[in-house]
Amino acid sequence: GYIVFREVTGIKDPYYDLKRKYNRLALDIYPKLEKVVDSVKNKLYMAAKVAIAGNVIDFGIDIKKVNTLDFNKIIQDLQNTPLAVDNYDKFRESLKDSINILYITDNAGEIVFDKVFIKELVKLDKKVVLSVKSNPIINDATLEDAIEAKFDSLARVIETGNSNIGINISDSSDAFLEEFKKADLIISKGQGNFETLDKTGANIFFLLMAKCEKIARELGVKHSDIVFAESKARTGKSNAVSKNQ
Repeated sequence: GYIVFREVTGIKDPYYDLKRKYNRLALDIYPKLEKVVDSVKNKLYMAAKVAIAGNVIDFGIDIKKVNTLDFNKIIQDLQNTPLAVDNYDKFRESLKDSINILYITDNAGEIVFDKVFIKELVKLDKKVVLSVKSNPIINDATLEDAIEAKFDSLARVIETGNSNIGINISDSSDAFLEEFKKADLIISKGQGNFETLDKTGANIFFLLMAKCEKIARELGVKHSDIVFAESKARTGKSNAVSKNQ
């Protein structure tokens, strides 16, 4: 529907103004997000929860709902909402032996929440590469969003080469494929990336909100639950292909 709309109307980025708006709103509360993280002992865990909370910003799902989003309420809920799948301890363990991290973004606006988590990773001397979409697709983050969120000094930003929902490995840029293979650990945001990457065999942790019944069932959670889940390849549940293939 989105691509047809784009072709029929000739509007390359129908969500352009909304993406700007949500980046601005998220940047306005960024100091509050940092404060939430600074107020707790386990800063990395809270920063991960901040990143997951950002995944509720999805105007590809329900534009009416997004227009009434209360960012302050999101912050409040963040401290009290438990993760329905919580593989953080496994993530922390994997992080010990990891230096190169590929962080696959999802939405504009949300990318500012990701910044809080990435900042904590950089404090641990991790090298983070941030991947964004090459062309606009609904509200997915592109290079312009990464620049707007002021990532330049924090992480190297690359484009995936993809213009579709999720990540299509066979259609990805050389730069993305190189980082995908080189990464000791991959952090992937959102449902679309989960659907396309869970069976790739890479060392991935998925941070997302389950926004449809199919994904909720697959993760063994309820609709709207938030999760920090390791990939099937890590749990040995799938005949995953090697990322080097």
